[in-house]
Amino acid sequence: MSDSGSMTRRRCVLQVVPALHHGGVERGTLEVARHLAGEGYRSVVVSAGGRLVADVLAAGAEHITLPVGRKNPLAALANRYRLKSIFFQIRPQVVHARSRLPAWLAWSVLRAMPAPRPAFVTTVHGLYSVKRYSSIMARGDRVIAVSRTAADYVKRYYSKDLKTDPVVIYRGIDPDEFSYGHQPDFPVLDRWYRSHPVVVGVKTVLLPGRLSRLKGARDLTNWLKKTRLPVRLVLTATPDDDLDAARLFHHFVDHGVADKVVWVGVQNRMADVYALVDVVVNVSRKPESFGRTVAEALAVGTPVVAYGHGGVGEILQAIYPAGCVPPADTAALERTLERILADPPPVPDKQPFVLADMLAKTQAVYESLMNDSDSDLYSAGVQS
Repeated sequence: MSDSGSMTRRRCVLQVVPALHHGGVERGTLEVARHLAGEGYRSVVVSAGGRLVADVLAAGAEHITLPVGRKNPLAALANRYRLKSIFFQIRPQVVHARSRLPAWLAWSVLRAMPAPRPAFVTTVHGLYSVKRYSSIMARGDRVIAVSRTAADYVKRYYSKDLKTDPVVIYRGIDPDEFSYGHQPDFPVLDRWYRSHPVVVGVKTVLLPGRLSRLKGARDLTNWLKKTRLPVRLVLTATPDDDLDAARLFHHFVDHGVADKVVWVGVQNRMADVYALVDVVVNVSRKPESFGRTVAEALAVGTPVVAYGHGGVGEILQAIYPAGCVPPADTAALERTLERILADPPPVPDKQPFVLADMLAKTQAVYESLMNDSDSDLYSAGVQS
């Protein structure tokens, strides 16, 4: 592709997300940004910023700070004009939106531009509430779905907005970070048991992630009361994280099981934590589009017990069906936990959800959309 007819212009992909703090969407954005930079692309991320910005920059990608997740109408209008200016300056071939408000902003700018314009890609990371606001995630020139569940959701509710069928690209696990049979080194073990001595000599069940009400942690209360096994429920949160966490803390106190719950706070090296516990649970009452923590734990070789719906169910059926429980069936959940804690079927050493596959397939989507002509996409300017 040439610029002004005299030199080759680097392929450029611009990703737009609300922020870069933590979470599956943010992590996926970083992984793609790093991969594209390594492949010689100009890789740009637009967000309000966050702790992952340093990683984006260290990967050789660029970051532009813009609070595209702010829902205030005046802020959204200002961000639209700023985003228009960014598109004109950066001149990406592909704009990839991973959240609804940034997607609306990007789409509104792109549709006002003269052809040929950058391609618009969206990724459906969640099973959003069904309303017009969510329909933007189905309006991409290509729509990526992070699981078959997510693809079916889009086709069921937004088929009229789709230009083509969604492309299913499962989230990928880095085998270098989450390796089968991973064992923490001695300093990690020492810190863990010194910090949390109550987990010594007992069975440990990990519920990772932020503790919203939909996480279903209360479904474990009756089992904690009844089990005769020496167990502790490990939560990667603290009671003062937010209102949901505080309410859950008091719930456990009120039901007399607070002594069986260990709050360890956010952990930076989750592979170590997965390897240190006996079982990982996912008891979300609402189906998830994928379930990265489930795939990560199984990649390390730690058994998972989870409600078998949504993307989590897809992962379990592919790798560890022994841990699959009918959704919201707390009796089956309790039986399965008891069985797997007492005599766990081994987790097979296989991982169909690999980071390299995700990155290669995402890059292939971009390249299928890129315009090979020498046209200056912005020579006519951007219409208001």
